[in-house]
Order: sequence, then structure tokens, then C-alpha cells
Amino acid sequence: MSTQAPEIAIRDEIWRRWTITLLIGVFVLREVINALGLAPVHFDEAQYWTYGEALDFSYYSKPPLAAWLIRASTEIFGQTEFGLRFFIPLLHAWIGWLLYATGRWMFDARTGFWAALVYTAAPGVIVSSNIMSTDPVMMAGFALALYGLTRALVAEEDGRPSLKWWALCGAAVGAGMLGKYTGVAFFATGLGYALFSRQGPMRLDGALVALLAALVVLSPNIAWNAMHEFATVTHVGENAAVGANPFKPGDFAEFVGAQFGVFGPVAFGALLLMFLKRSTWADEWRYRLLMWLTAPLIAVIALKALMGGANPNWAAASYVAGSLMIAAWLLDLERRGWLVLHGLIGVVATAAFLLATVLYAEDAAGMKRSYDPFKKSRPAAAFCGHVLAAMEETGVETLVSDNRRRLAECMWYGGFGVERIAVWNPDGVANNHYEMVASLRVGDNRDMLLIVQGGDGAKIAAAFGEHSLLKEGEDQIYINRAEPYQIWRVRGFKGYPGEWAPDAATGATMKSN
Repeated sequence: MSTQAPEIAIRDEIWRRWTITLLIGVFVLREVINALGLAPVHFDEAQYWTYGEALDFSYYSKPPLAAWLIRASTEIFGQTEFGLRFFIPLLHAWIGWLLYATGRWMFDARTGFWAALVYTAAPGVIVSSNIMSTDPVMMAGFALALYGLTRALVAEEDGRPSLKWWALCGAAVGAGMLGKYTGVAFFATGLGYALFSRQGPMRLDGALVALLAALVVLSPNIAWNAMHEFATVTHVGENAAVGANPFKPGDFAEFVGAQFGVFGPVAFGALLLMFLKRSTWADEWRYRLLMWLTAPLIAVIALKALMGGANPNWAAASYVAGSLMIAAWLLDLERRGWLVLHGLIGVVATAAFLLATVLYAEDAAGMKRSYDPFKKSRPAAAFCGHVLAAMEETGVETLVSDNRRRLAECMWYGGFGVERIAVWNPDGVANNHYEMVASLRVGDNRDMLLIVQGGDGAKIAAAFGEHSLLKEGEDQIYINRAEPYQIWRVRGFKGYPGEWAPDAATGATMKSN
């Protein structure tokens, strides 16, 4: 025993160093890529930046943590792509480290290393590392909650005090929910396992401590929602609503197929095998816990896809525990080669992603849209360039549009906040944060630029007492796609269609060129 313990310690130290080397190396690479500023700013990033410019405990559809992090990093590094995205590679590295630490406690240090690699090499994580989104913020809380829950369960197995670990678990869930409300899934899955599993008596005291800790962390956000008629609850309910046609097998197949790209073909294929073969996990509490934290959320989102559509990233939280479960299972089967293959796919995916990003940054207009990893973000820079130039030429400081995406992106590129926008909102219902705080109201007499991309702004312009078309044109975004745009100067909002009637005889209230 005296000879085995030092050998185990030495092996554990080797795996720990491998993990640190992997995570730091990938972290530095990702920060360098972000520093190059090759990826155009995504609408979500721009939107969260505008949130951070008006710090609050919540926003209409999103909790505040991503906005807080953006505010902190841009205060330090400036309003640059690097400053905007600084925390994302750091959060992914933190998740990888927590998976290593959890794997070491649940299995061994070797499993912890491979779990960190499975997560880090997932194609979805590779792409996510270049976009400041709410998923990694939430998943960091999810990973810390998994670590706290694991330590609590292991402590109880050894007869040691566990309430501090339950408190850490709950606080981490609360922090994750401040990133994205999907973090609540941990209560229904991890705590569900802790309360109802076959392993020992029900842990009601620990679960209550975790719930209390989560509520303490979430209390400012809950208070904000209470003061805003629980707008977030309404939004989440709208996202969860079933469409008019509640059976869409095509959407279901598309969602499941997309998971091979998000998690990787090896990892998601192994995950499906475990789902289908109950004997691989049912008799071992560690696998049962990880399965509770993986399968239910994927199943719920897949059902949502079948009944009305779901985004591929909605199940992202499942792959935190899923990475550890797959690593442990394949190592138990002595199939380390599959883990190596997953890592190699991650290397190839990183290289392909970087190559595509460089090529499209150099000459997107000469290439097809299909292969651009940032196709949804690409049209913004050229369009906002026209908008900002028009603002400088005219001296007009306020923008109005029916497209909050373009408003958010132009606010980012222009460096100004929601106090300088107005949102065309004819139904009068707030469906997003901008509509809640900046909907265009009758009597708004500010001098504004109406900005429209991909449509005709004439109908909107006609709702203003004064309106003139300043500029229109077309941006060649890709070789096979161009985006038309218009910029109008408008003033004196009369009301939405149906609220006013122009003088058809004289047109005296209208001015157009």
C-alpha cells in the first residue's frame, strides 16, 4: 500500500499537468483568434453589450450575467472584439477544469482529463468560443453545480459533513441561471436524482440548502421580474409554446442531426448508445447521476423540436455532464481510441473553422454564403457603415427601425445605447427588451434616421409628418447574395397605420423626394 499510494499520486499529477496544458493552450489559442477580430459581431453579442451599457438585474428576455461580464471586459480591454469576447474562452477553460476536478472525485484523474478533452474538442464549443453568448455563462454555473453536488454525495458516502457542498451546488445553479434560465434544468435533474435515486435515503436537507442558496443568488433578478410584471416568464412561455402544427418530424430529425455537429459525431454517437442501452448506466450511481443530468434535457428539447422547433444549442447544458459520462464509459470499455478520435476531430474542426473565418474575412463578397460560419452576422458591418456615415453627415443622433438586430449591431459599431433608438412596434406589445424600453410612441418629434435592410421603408416613413429618402443601395455580401438597404430621414411620428389618416387631397403632412 505504501508503494501504490505514491504511484497513484504521481499518475494523478501527470494527468493534472496534461489537463492544465490542454486547457491553457486552447485558451491562449482562442484568445489570439479573438484578438485578430476576424469574426463579425453577432446580433446577440451586440445586444448584450447594449444591455451592459445600462446595468440592471435583468432584461426582458435575458438574465444579466452576460451583460455584466461584457461591461467588465470592455471596461478593461476597450470596445473591441477582444474585449467583447474575452470571458468566453476563459469560461470554457473553467468548465473544462471543473470537469477534470469532478471526474477526479467521481472516477480518477485520468477520467477527468479525458472529460475535459471531450468538452473542449466539441465542435459546438469551438464555434462558441468566438461568440459572446449566454450558453457558456450558464454552463459554467452548471459545471460548478455538478462539482458541488458530486462533492456532497461523496462526502455523504464517507460520512462527512456535506451541507457546504450542497450550498455551493445551489449557489452555482443560481449563478448559472443569471447567465441563462435554462440552468433551472439542474434542479429538475441533478436534485431530482439526489432526492429520488436508489442511493441512500432522501437528501431533503441538502436539497433545501441548495434551493435556498440558489434563491439568495437569484433574489435581485426575481425582484426585477416582480417589478416588471414577470416579463421574462412571459417570454419563456412564448418560447415553450407549441405551434399550430404540433407534429414536425422534420424539425425533430434536424435537431437530432445537428447534435452530431454540436457535440461531435463520436461523442453524440456514444451518448445515443448509452441512452439506448440501459445496462451501461443503470447499476452504477455515478453513471445514473450523469445520465439524469444529460438525457432529460436533451429529450425535452427534442420533444420541443418535434412539436414546434428548437435551436440546436438549447440542449448545450446536457453536454457538461455528458462529456464526463462519455469519457468514463469509453475508458471503462477500454476504447480510448474513440476519445483520441474525438480530439482529432476537434483539431480538424478548429483548423477548418479558422480557415473559413480568415477566408471570409478577406473576401466574403467573392464566396458563397453556405460555408461562412458567421453568415448571420456578415451583413451588419457594411450596412452599419452606411448608417453611421449618414448619422455623421446629417448630424442626426437617433435611429428608428423595425429590425432590432440591425439596431443592436449599429449601436455596437456606433458605440451608443438604447437612449438613441426607437423601435417600430405597431402591435404595442413588448416582445423584446428594446420594444419594452424604446418603442416608438405617438408624439415623438425627434429627428431620426429610419434604417431598413432587405425591405422597403416607405410604409414606415409615411407614418412621419416629414420624411425623405436619403440613400438606398445594395451591398454585395456574398457572390450569390446581395442585401438592399434604405436610409430615410424622418421627423414627427403621427402614429401607426390605423391610428392616423393622411390628407389624401393635399398630402400636406407628407414630404418626400
